[in-house]
Amino acid sequence: MLFFGTAATTVSADAPDHGGTVIALFVVIVAVALWIALRAFVRGLRANKTQSATGGDFTGYALEALVNAAKIDGRVNDEEKRAITYAMREIGGEAFEAAKVEECFAKARLSKDELVAFLAARSRAFTRDQKVALLKALMSVFVADGKFDESEHSALLDYTAAIGFDRQGAPEMLRGFVRGNIT
Repeated sequence: MLFFGTAATTVSADAPDHGGTVIALFVVIVAVALWIALRAFVRGLRANKTQSATGGDFTGYALEALVNAAKIDGRVNDEEKRAITYAMREIGGEAFEAAKVEECFAKARLSKDELVAFLAARSRAFTRDQKVALLKALMSVFVADGKFDESEHSALLDYTAAIGFDRQGAPEMLRGFVRGNIT
């Protein structure tokens, strides 16, 4: 009997411990789930801040997004301001006043991430025509100063993804809006 008891003990000591692996896997799954939940929570906070600042209407949102687009490369010039005014007259109607652009620059307080989070959360509330108009307006502001740098390209891709348009197909669609090569 002693022989069988010792053999059983030896076998169980040599057997792999699956309990530790299961616990480690569980911890990893919980950590990933918490990370995803935290990211969704932060996105929701950002979207709500933008909702409060713009009133949630497309015209207010577009103005904030265009002002942010002009500032994204660290330079703002008169051509970009004129491009915003022109785009806002197309989006909001001919009654849009150019003074609102200056007001928005003075009080601009939303980041690109907040604007993109709002767009991702509320994109279904906007029509396809509004979404295309926003991308067209963003593109016109980005190229108004004669430069289209990496930060602007990245922002355009972020807005495109937030809208729900295909990142690969968007450059082809945008080619019709401006002259030159967009990649």
